[in-house]
Amino acid sequence: MRLCVVVATLVLTLITGERAHAQRGPDTDFLKTSPAAQGTIRQYVLDPRGEIQGLLLSDGAQVAFTSRLQPDVASMMKLGTSVRVEGRRHRHFPFVEPDAMMNTDSGAIIKVPSLLEGPLPQEKETLTVQQMRAEGAIDRFLYDRSGRVSGLVLQDGAQIWLPPDVNDRFRQSLHVGDRIVAEGNGTENQYGRAMEPIAMGFQDGPLTPLDYGTDRLEKPRRQHTVR
Repeated sequence: MRLCVVVATLVLTLITGERAHAQRGPDTDFLKTSPAAQGTIRQYVLDPRGEIQGLLLSDGAQVAFTSRLQPDVASMMKLGTSVRVEGRRHRHFPFVEPDAMMNTDSGAIIKVPSLLEGPLPQEKETLTVQQMRAEGAIDRFLYDRSGRVSGLVLQDGAQIWLPPDVNDRFRQSLHVGDRIVAEGNGTENQYGRAMEPIAMGFQDGPLTPLDYGTDRLEKPRRQHTVR
């Protein structure tokens, strides 16, 4: 009887351990390095409401944080500022979760709370968006912490955040250099332009409504010349 209890306990421990490992799976690909990123600020990462929620650095890093930091970031870390970021950098794509960010010119330091910390302040829930259109070539991708492509940055700096229900096949069908058109809702302010599209297409092609069933954008039809 005692042996059965021991075996059952061991099996339960292994199952629990496997579940815990699966839940923290994305974290296993993060590296604790010093610094996790270092360079000058090329661009603010904005959500579609125009709130600063990250930085794009000259070393290629996408530094992600909660938009609660916007007042501190906007005042202490202007575009072109040299920064040093302590935290974790993903092994396979340039996504950084910071613990602290330093303006290396002034020495000012911002301590960074967790991305999952607490609800949004009430005033942020009232922010509005407007209809927007963006077009141009894809310059780079934006990621979430699991490594999934969550957005695009066009060569003119416009940021396009893919709707959450767009499937992975669609995300993987996009490539740097693709020239696209997007229509949706977003914000343009002193920090930049960002939007979430409801339809996208390749330039000179039809716009495709975005939903979970969309696997890829329809390519432009070739124009037939009448002789």
